[in-house]
Amino acid sequence: RERGTDFSASYVAALLLRGGDGADLYNQQAEHSRHLTLLPAGTVINLPFITPPTTALLVLPLTVLDPGTAFRVWSILELILLALGVWVAIRAGPWPSHIRRTPRAATLMIAVAAGGTYAFLLLGQIDGLTALGLGAAYAAWRKDRPRAAGFWMALAFAATKPHLAVGLGIWLLARRDWRALAGAAAGCTLVAAVSLALVGPDGLAGFVSALSFAAGNTPGASTLGVPGMVASWLGSGSGAVVIGVAGSVIALAACALLGARSRGRPGALEASLAGAAALSLVASPHLLPHDLVILAPAFAWCMARAAATESGMWPGLATIRVIAAWTVLAVLTLVDTGNAAPAPPGRLVPLGLLAIGIAALLTMTSRTRAGNRSRVALAQSGSGSGTGGSTA
Repeated sequence: RERGTDFSASYVAALLLRGGDGADLYNQQAEHSRHLTLLPAGTVINLPFITPPTTALLVLPLTVLDPGTAFRVWSILELILLALGVWVAIRAGPWPSHIRRTPRAATLMIAVAAGGTYAFLLLGQIDGLTALGLGAAYAAWRKDRPRAAGFWMALAFAATKPHLAVGLGIWLLARRDWRALAGAAAGCTLVAAVSLALVGPDGLAGFVSALSFAAGNTPGASTLGVPGMVASWLGSGSGAVVIGVAGSVIALAACALLGARSRGRPGALEASLAGAAALSLVASPHLLPHDLVILAPAFAWCMARAAATESGMWPGLATIRVIAAWTVLAVLTLVDTGNAAPAPPGRLVPLGLLAIGIAALLTMTSRTRAGNRSRVALAQSGSGSGTGGSTA
């Protein structure tokens, strides 16, 4: 089965790239015929290459290995990148000084053990690189380097799975952080330039057409975004499509709200970015179980922020809540993995992701109200002190 995983589609695309046939990267017939030569006789497979050309470039060095060995090496490397992305987020997080190594190591293990990691490894997916980019972006924001943050986030998603980052792009725009936006524009431009050099204009046109092909190639009820949840309830009719799109638009609007409320508030970064990442995923029409590992760095930085709000021994109540939410999402992911049955209760992961987004919005709202009360109290105190001083 290793030669027929999702990785093998990228492996075949890399073979075409190595042979100088980059313009045919999204030619489904060329891909399919080349794919069949790697599989046992009589195998039926439907794994078109639908990711950006940069994915094939990343796999290119592994084409010196046979497909099975390349799959194993790739899966191990991606797992390492996933763990590295989580560790980058842990190191950058606002941990209190009394939190030592053990809680951070526990956070790393819990993050990597999420439900999506099983499918991620089994299929040889590329989400580890995306998770690393998100963790690096968070670390750059923590160091007050928004230009680098925007660059790393845009580069990671644009080079691998840009369809999962629409909500994050809206979040970035709503923050009005022009330095971060400039960095994101540079990241996207770099990916576009490399892709154009690899496959030319015809290849890029093929990539755009492959996106629409992918939408019809995967059963809607097996996807884990809002459209997939609606399809699992109502089927694939036009009414279900309209409702699914409307739900995605609402999730994207919530990303904008999170971005706007986090503007100029460094302490709100963790909740805002985690919520936007979850809502960005759930708004996608092509979200699958393995993609949920992208949220592992978000879990790590939320653990750090939770610890920063607690006093006493670790873990406190806030930390336990974060772990519980992550555990529930992991269980929902395992339940939904491989399940495309169009019947109630339908896909469950979208409900978990929406709950994370709602929790982030509620957290932002409560902190805004607390901040407003503090400013009013401070103003009244200042007014009282001024009056007293004048009377004296």
